[in-house]
Amino acid sequence: MSETISRPFTFTKDGVFYFSRRIPKELKHHYSSPRIAYSLRTKSPKASG
Repeated sequence: MSETISRPFTFTKDGVFYFSRRIPKELKHHYSSPRIAYSLRTKSPKASG
């Protein structure tokens, strides 16, 4: 089995997993960016899913 399991809405940056979603167009005027991303504070793919 592959060590790099792709989880929906996640990506890695410097080995740390992040959660990311697009801002709905109805709410874009409340945000300065078209996406939000939060660190999951883990380097383990099993802990991120």
